[in-house]
Amino acid sequence: MTLPRSRSLIVAGAGIGGLSAALALAKANYRVVVLERALSLGESGAGLQLSPNATRALRELGILEAIRPHAIEPRALIVAKATSGRELLRADLSEAEARYGAPWFVLARSDLHRALVQAAEDTVDVEIKTGAEFIDFADHTRGVTVSVHIDNQDREELGAALIGADGLRSNVRTRLHGKTAPRFHRLAAWRALIPTRNLPAAMTEPVVRLWFADEGHAVQYPVANGERINLVLVFPEAREGIDGEEKKLDQLPAVCAKWATPLQDLLAAAPSFRRFALYDRPPLANWGKSHATLLGDAAHPMLPFMAQGAAAAIEDAVSLGRHLRSAEDVVPALRAYEAARAPRTARLQAASIENGRAYHASGAKRFARDVLLPLLGTRLIARNDWVYRYRV
Repeated sequence: MTLPRSRSLIVAGAGIGGLSAALALAKANYRVVVLERALSLGESGAGLQLSPNATRALRELGILEAIRPHAIEPRALIVAKATSGRELLRADLSEAEARYGAPWFVLARSDLHRALVQAAEDTVDVEIKTGAEFIDFADHTRGVTVSVHIDNQDREELGAALIGADGLRSNVRTRLHGKTAPRFHRLAAWRALIPTRNLPAAMTEPVVRLWFADEGHAVQYPVANGERINLVLVFPEAREGIDGEEKKLDQLPAVCAKWATPLQDLLAAAPSFRRFALYDRPPLANWGKSHATLLGDAAHPMLPFMAQGAAAAIEDAVSLGRHLRSAEDVVPALRAYEAARAPRTARLQAASIENGRAYHASGAKRFARDVLLPLLGTRLIARNDWVYRYRV
């Protein structure tokens, strides 16, 4: 039976946030149409950390067990100096599930996206339309009419509300708030997935390693059942460039030549890198208007230095589903969802910026960081209990 228009919602974007929203809204007894501009469903990127707040939300969506076979539970977070290899801190992550009631996973981003796609395709009340580009929408008393370009034609989708989950450069956000450029932080991330078969065993351990360099930093952890290492290098760069442009080893900044042997082995084993400029946006005073709202990077893009971008989008989805579940009128439910999520996501954005400053500290601040970190030990994780204990 087709649900009435009052129980039909339109989601723009079939990334992690959009598909999570579709599943949450279907569980709340809505019919959901997901519009994805790409011609096929797939997720770019390399690795992903899912801290307990994210896996707790995925459990509510029914996805956690689907990704578990592809995920690795890291035993520790190790912070070291990139130039000398000297270890500054080792924080235990093996007790994350016992401490927080949900596991800590690292995995390939594509494995999570694939599980979300499969769950959405298996859900009767979710329809995904690929090659469907959001153009505009009209708001009226009963909901929205969304203009979509699909199959070389302009068509309309009708629904009770529109959820913009269409990323950093969201067209739905532009329609709601006007066109503004995202904030470039003069940083770029170089990402690679590296086969583990020829790497030293010490570099393939199930741990998350954070390397502080004189200019920038690096993060590594295993994914794909331990067959790959996800490596992310972050450097100060003034040029924005093209997102995802391919780079080779000899194009890395010269500072990498000063790094310790373990990192040099990783770099040498990388087939290539994909470079991405790093952006965020200042928090919005109001995410949505009337029958439209935003979710994930469309609402609150953040720097990756708390590893919470995907987690925040998944939390958004669960929260949105809960607020709309028994709503007689979607408009106040959307505003309640925004009011519930905005303080949390703004705090995550601010913490991500602050972590970035600590990672890239220089002079006396760098010296103080390196002296104080070993004194923190496992308290480093406890300092972020507000992140990991969060329940929607």
